[in-house]
Amino acid sequence: MDIVSIIKQKVYTNGICNVVIAGGTCSGKSTLADNLKKQLSKEFSVSTIRQDDYFKDLQDVPKIREGYLMDSPNAFHASEFRQDIEKLIRDGATVVPEYDVAQNKRVSKSMPITRAQINIVEGLHTLKLLGGLPNAVTIFMSTPLEVCLERRVSRDTKLYGVSEDRVRENFYTCIAPMYDSYIAPQMEQAEIKTEGYDIDGTA
Repeated sequence: MDIVSIIKQKVYTNGICNVVIAGGTCSGKSTLADNLKKQLSKEFSVSTIRQDDYFKDLQDVPKIREGYLMDSPNAFHASEFRQDIEKLIRDGATVVPEYDVAQNKRVSKSMPITRAQINIVEGLHTLKLLGGLPNAVTIFMSTPLEVCLERRVSRDTKLYGVSEDRVRENFYTCIAPMYDSYIAPQMEQAEIKTEGYDIDGTA
């Protein structure tokens, strides 16, 4: 059964579905979330929350000699993220932050989010942070790291003007170790695993 059908069945049965998508950098999390929202919003109300909006300001992110550990769990306001999601599900509404990636800084916390029939939450550590979320469909993007790296090179060189050599160095010294230690282990918690090549809602 494809992902869209699984989510629909959960809504038909329980009236609500909380979709939790985790995976490494550039694995296809946001693309899958956007595609699911596009398809499912034809029939249901859909809200989307991204863990990236809970990044700490750059000066508060863990750092090693080679660079910032942006993929570390400690790079995020994890407790705030979890509490906001729980409040959304429990109370029907919450307020989430806005984060400026170019400045590596939180802009504000003023974006209202209303609980929908389908609530999609995506990010690096969402399965670990939101374990036990009710009425959940859990997805892990198991895209190979070499594919993620090439996507990261394309993104960062074009959008942020970072040299390709620097992107590759950062990936191997800062990103891959965090993936192995903290992100990949979440795969065991996911009921659906997809490599992110065909992320139109099918698995």
